[in-house]
Amino acid sequence: MWNKPTALAMTLAPLKDVLPQYGIDFPALARRAGIDPELLTRPGQRLPSARIQKLWKIAAQESNDPLFGLRAGQLARPGIFHALGLGIVSSTSVLAALRRIVRYSSVVSTNGRLVLILEGPQASLETRRTELTIVPCTQYFDALVVTLCRILRLCAGPSAIPTLVTLPYRSDVPPEAYREAIGCPVEFGADRCTFKFDAEIAARPVLTGDPELAAEADRMAARYIEGLEPSSAAARVRALLLKAMSSGDLDQDGVALALNQSASTLQRRLRREGTTYQRVLDTTRRELALEYLREGQHTLADITFLLGFADQSNFTRAFRRWTGQTPRQFLTGQGDGLRESA
Repeated sequence: MWNKPTALAMTLAPLKDVLPQYGIDFPALARRAGIDPELLTRPGQRLPSARIQKLWKIAAQESNDPLFGLRAGQLARPGIFHALGLGIVSSTSVLAALRRIVRYSSVVSTNGRLVLILEGPQASLETRRTELTIVPCTQYFDALVVTLCRILRLCAGPSAIPTLVTLPYRSDVPPEAYREAIGCPVEFGADRCTFKFDAEIAARPVLTGDPELAAEADRMAARYIEGLEPSSAAARVRALLLKAMSSGDLDQDGVALALNQSASTLQRRLRREGTTYQRVLDTTRRELALEYLREGQHTLADITFLLGFADQSNFTRAFRRWTGQTPRQFLTGQGDGLRESA
């Protein structure tokens, strides 16, 4: 179908570094997960997220330590994030660092996405899944939380400590261990992983910030991302739409910004390829809708959400425009059934 999510091989460095504490051989463990351990020595090398998660699960089981993820995260360094790590530590404020993380997170991983939400006195960095997301194991989440908090502190010191972190699972790890590792309270069983900050503190200038260095890191990150994505403008728009579809963040200006260009430039490039933004959006939605309906694993309400429509009637109208049928008529013609809403 479409490209599966990948991540930098170097993000496995903290896991590799913590394993000797447990007497575990990293190369042997990596091979069990289908990973060549030598890939960690190649800058910019990427691995399928499914294999990375398989390795984390095997390592966590072998360690038999509830604190495994926290301990691995404490060994992380900015370099595992490639150019984004440099951009974070040279940011001129925590808020600037958070915006940089959202914009260039695909340098590190394309397994899901991140959004920044500013509401009153609070700034929240949230993880969001896509239809292709490989759900990480809890130890990976633990390591990610510690890693991100450590790198943000390198940017702004104590002012970069979140006021709260929420995690989408229950944990056997005592809350005190999380507080000691990241410096703030943690809540479990949330809808998603979220880092919450005091917006006023996050916006304060960081004296050690270097805007020129941060800008250069951004250029490096943008060049790296360009190498990951298909060359055509339409294909790049499609890749972003696939990541953003279920969130409903499908406006052309936002997509153009994510591609580091103006909306007018994006329109011009799409015209050269004989298409438009709306046409790419419609085609992507249509193909996904047909696939979801044929799979028979989703309700119409589910599909409406996954395609980013405001409500089911809008989806039905769009589907009729694409196919000349309603979704239910299409399924009847396929001789297939639609899963009933819960």
